[in-house]
Amino acid sequence: MGINTTDPQATLDINGNLRVRVTEKCIGPSCTDSILVRNAQGYVQTISKAQLTAPAHKSFVSGTGNSSVILVAISSATNWGKILFDKELIDENNDFDIVNNIFTAPLDGIYEVYVQYKVSSAISAGELGIGIFVQKGVVAPELIAEESYTNLSLLGIPVSPATRRTQAIVALKTGDQVFFGAKASISSLDLLSGSSSLFSIHQIK
Repeated sequence: MGINTTDPQATLDINGNLRVRVTEKCIGPSCTDSILVRNAQGYVQTISKAQLTAPAHKSFVSGTGNSSVILVAISSATNWGKILFDKELIDENNDFDIVNNIFTAPLDGIYEVYVQYKVSSAISAGELGIGIFVQKGVVAPELIAEESYTNLSLLGIPVSPATRRTQAIVALKTGDQVFFGAKASISSLDLLSGSSSLFSIHQIK
Protein backbone atom coordinates (compact mmCIF):
# COMPACT_ATOMS: atom_id res chain seq x y z
CA MET A 1 0.00 0.00 0.00
CA GLY A 2 1.32 3.44 -0.88
CA ILE A 3 0.75 6.63 1.03
CA ASN A 4 1.49 9.76 -0.99
CA THR A 5 2.85 7.58 -3.82
CA THR A 6 1.24 5.76 -6.74
CA ASP A 7 4.15 3.33 -7.07
CA PRO A 8 4.71 1.60 -3.69
CA GLN A 9 7.96 -0.37 -3.44
CA ALA A 10 7.20 -2.13 -0.14
CA THR A 11 4.17 -3.57 1.69
CA LEU A 12 3.73 -0.12 3.24
CA ASP A 13 5.50 2.67 1.32
CA ILE A 14 5.18 6.11 2.92
CA ASN A 15 6.36 9.05 0.85
CA GLY A 16 6.62 11.55 3.68
CA ASN A 17 7.22 11.86 7.40
CA LEU A 18 6.41 9.06 9.80
CA ARG A 19 5.45 9.89 13.38
CA VAL A 20 4.88 7.26 16.06
CA ARG A 21 3.50 8.67 19.32
CA VAL A 22 3.70 5.53 21.44
CA THR A 23 5.97 2.47 21.18
CA GLU A 24 6.03 -0.71 23.26
CA LYS A 25 9.01 -1.36 25.49
CA CYS A 26 11.06 -4.29 24.24
CA ILE A 27 12.18 -6.84 26.85
CA GLY A 28 14.57 -9.73 26.34
CA PRO A 29 17.99 -10.54 24.84
CA SER A 30 16.98 -9.68 21.28
CA CYS A 31 16.23 -6.10 22.28
CA THR A 32 19.71 -5.38 23.66
CA ASP A 33 21.59 -6.45 20.57
CA SER A 34 19.89 -4.67 17.68
CA ILE A 35 18.55 -1.33 16.53
CA LEU A 36 16.51 -0.09 13.57
CA VAL A 37 18.22 2.13 11.03
CA ARG A 38 17.23 3.79 7.77
CA ASN A 39 19.44 3.25 4.73
CA ALA A 40 19.96 5.57 1.76
CA GLN A 41 16.96 4.12 -0.10
CA GLY A 42 14.63 4.79 2.83
CA TYR A 43 14.31 1.18 3.98
CA VAL A 44 14.28 0.47 7.70
CA GLN A 45 16.61 -2.37 8.64
CA THR A 46 17.85 -4.10 11.77
CA ILE A 47 21.58 -4.11 12.54
CA SER A 48 23.39 -5.64 15.48
CA LYS A 49 25.15 -3.72 18.21
CA ALA A 50 28.45 -5.19 17.02
CA GLN A 51 27.90 -3.76 13.53
CA LEU A 52 27.22 -0.34 15.00
CA THR A 53 30.12 -0.13 17.44
CA ALA A 54 32.94 -2.18 15.94
CA PRO A 55 34.84 -1.23 12.75
CA ALA A 56 34.28 -3.96 10.20
CA HIS A 57 37.36 -6.01 9.36
CA LYS A 58 39.81 -3.47 10.79
CA SER A 59 43.20 -5.00 10.26
CA PHE A 60 45.98 -5.64 12.76
CA VAL A 61 48.75 -8.12 12.08
CA SER A 62 52.15 -8.83 13.55
CA GLY A 63 54.78 -11.49 13.12
CA THR A 64 58.37 -12.54 13.68
CA GLY A 65 61.05 -14.31 11.72
CA ASN A 66 64.29 -16.12 12.45
CA SER A 67 66.41 -17.04 9.49
CA SER A 68 69.96 -16.92 8.21
CA VAL A 69 68.87 -16.54 4.59
CA ILE A 70 66.87 -13.93 2.67
CA LEU A 71 65.40 -16.16 0.00
CA VAL A 72 63.59 -13.90 -2.43
CA ALA A 73 65.33 -11.15 -4.40
CA ILE A 74 63.26 -8.11 -5.34
CA SER A 75 63.74 -7.71 -9.08
CA SER A 76 62.83 -4.02 -9.20
CA ALA A 77 65.19 -3.04 -6.35
CA THR A 78 68.91 -3.78 -6.64
CA ASN A 79 70.50 -5.51 -3.63
CA TRP A 80 67.15 -5.88 -1.87
CA GLY A 81 65.69 -9.18 -0.74
CA LYS A 82 62.30 -9.91 0.75
CA ILE A 83 62.35 -10.66 4.48
CA LEU A 84 60.71 -13.94 5.35
CA PHE A 85 58.60 -14.28 8.48
CA ASP A 86 57.86 -17.73 9.83
CA LYS A 87 55.49 -16.92 12.68
CA GLU A 88 52.30 -14.84 12.88
CA LEU A 89 51.53 -13.42 16.31
CA ILE A 90 48.25 -11.67 15.44
CA ASP A 91 46.17 -11.90 12.25
CA GLU A 92 42.47 -12.26 13.04
CA ASN A 93 41.28 -11.47 9.51
CA ASN A 94 43.96 -13.45 7.64
CA ASP A 95 45.32 -10.35 5.88
CA PHE A 96 48.95 -11.56 5.91
CA ASP A 97 50.01 -14.51 3.76
CA ILE A 98 52.75 -16.39 5.62
CA VAL A 99 53.63 -18.31 2.44
CA ASN A 100 54.51 -15.36 0.20
CA ASN A 101 55.08 -12.92 3.10
CA ILE A 102 52.70 -10.30 1.71
CA PHE A 103 50.06 -8.24 3.51
CA THR A 104 46.96 -7.41 1.44
CA ALA A 105 44.84 -4.44 2.56
CA PRO A 106 41.27 -5.64 3.19
CA LEU A 107 39.76 -2.14 3.02
CA ASP A 108 40.60 1.40 1.93
CA GLY A 109 42.21 3.14 4.87
CA ILE A 110 45.24 4.56 6.65
CA TYR A 111 47.74 1.98 7.91
CA GLU A 112 50.66 2.25 10.31
CA VAL A 113 53.50 -0.07 9.28
CA TYR A 114 56.62 -1.01 11.29
CA VAL A 115 59.44 -3.44 10.62
CA GLN A 116 62.70 -4.33 12.36
CA TYR A 117 65.63 -6.50 11.29
CA LYS A 118 68.55 -7.57 13.48
CA VAL A 119 71.70 -9.52 12.65
CA SER A 120 74.07 -11.04 15.18
CA SER A 121 76.96 -11.27 12.71
CA ALA A 122 76.56 -8.94 9.75
CA ILE A 123 78.67 -8.95 6.66
CA SER A 124 82.00 -7.26 7.33
CA ALA A 125 81.74 -4.68 4.58
CA GLY A 126 79.11 -2.65 2.86
CA GLU A 127 75.63 -1.41 3.53
CA LEU A 128 72.87 -2.97 5.57
CA GLY A 129 69.31 -1.67 5.47
CA ILE A 130 65.63 -2.38 5.86
CA GLY A 131 62.65 -1.12 3.87
CA ILE A 132 58.88 -1.12 3.46
CA PHE A 133 57.55 -1.82 -0.04
CA VAL A 134 54.04 -1.14 -1.34
CA GLN A 135 52.65 -2.82 -4.45
CA LYS A 136 49.65 -1.16 -6.09
CA GLY A 137 48.16 -3.07 -8.99
CA VAL A 138 50.58 -4.27 -11.66
CA VAL A 139 53.13 -1.46 -11.26
CA ALA A 140 56.54 -2.17 -9.76
CA PRO A 141 56.73 -2.21 -5.94
CA GLU A 142 57.56 1.19 -4.41
CA LEU A 143 60.01 1.59 -1.55
CA ILE A 144 58.15 3.98 0.79
CA ALA A 145 60.44 3.95 3.84
CA GLU A 146 63.92 2.70 4.68
CA GLU A 147 66.78 2.88 7.13
CA SER A 148 70.08 2.02 5.54
CA TYR A 149 73.72 2.86 6.25
CA THR A 150 77.20 1.39 5.97
CA ASN A 151 78.55 -0.96 8.60
CA LEU A 152 81.55 0.52 10.42
CA SER A 153 84.20 -1.04 12.63
CA LEU A 154 86.99 0.31 14.81
CA LEU A 155 90.12 -1.82 15.30
CA GLY A 156 88.17 -4.76 13.97
CA ILE A 157 85.28 -4.24 16.40
CA PRO A 158 81.87 -3.43 14.85
CA VAL A 159 80.57 -0.07 15.99
CA SER A 160 77.46 0.13 13.82
CA PRO A 161 74.21 -1.02 15.45
CA ALA A 162 73.11 -4.50 14.42
CA THR A 163 69.47 -3.45 14.21
CA ARG A 164 67.75 -1.61 11.39
CA ARG A 165 64.15 -0.41 11.77
CA THR A 166 61.74 1.81 9.90
CA GLN A 167 58.06 2.72 9.91
CA ALA A 168 55.51 4.63 7.85
CA ILE A 169 51.89 5.72 7.77
CA VAL A 170 50.47 4.97 4.34
CA ALA A 171 47.12 5.24 2.58
CA LEU A 172 46.15 1.92 1.02
CA LYS A 173 43.30 0.89 -1.25
CA THR A 174 41.60 -2.48 -1.03
CA GLY A 175 43.95 -5.05 -2.57
CA ASP A 176 47.15 -3.00 -2.23
CA GLN A 177 50.02 -5.10 -0.91
CA VAL A 178 52.82 -4.49 1.60
CA PHE A 179 55.99 -6.49 2.11
CA PHE A 180 59.38 -5.92 3.71
CA GLY A 181 62.93 -6.02 2.40
CA ALA A 182 66.51 -6.11 3.67
CA LYS A 183 69.38 -4.51 1.77
CA ALA A 184 73.01 -5.58 1.54
CA SER A 185 75.58 -4.14 -0.85
CA ILE A 186 76.88 -7.51 -1.95
CA SER A 187 76.16 -9.73 -4.92
CA SER A 188 74.44 -12.36 -2.81
CA LEU A 189 71.72 -11.65 -0.28
CA ASP A 190 72.21 -14.88 1.66
CA LEU A 191 75.26 -13.82 3.69
CA LEU A 192 73.38 -12.28 6.59
CA SER A 193 73.58 -14.72 9.47
CA GLY A 194 71.82 -15.07 12.80
CA SER A 195 69.07 -12.71 11.72
CA SER A 196 65.79 -12.02 13.48
CA SER A 197 62.94 -9.79 12.38
CA LEU A 198 59.55 -8.53 13.44
CA PHE A 199 56.78 -6.45 11.89
CA SER A 200 53.36 -4.98 12.63
CA ILE A 201 50.66 -3.43 10.45
CA HIS A 202 47.79 -1.58 12.09
CA GLN A 203 44.83 -0.01 10.30
CA ILE A 204 44.26 3.27 12.14
CA LYS A 205 41.46 4.67 9.98
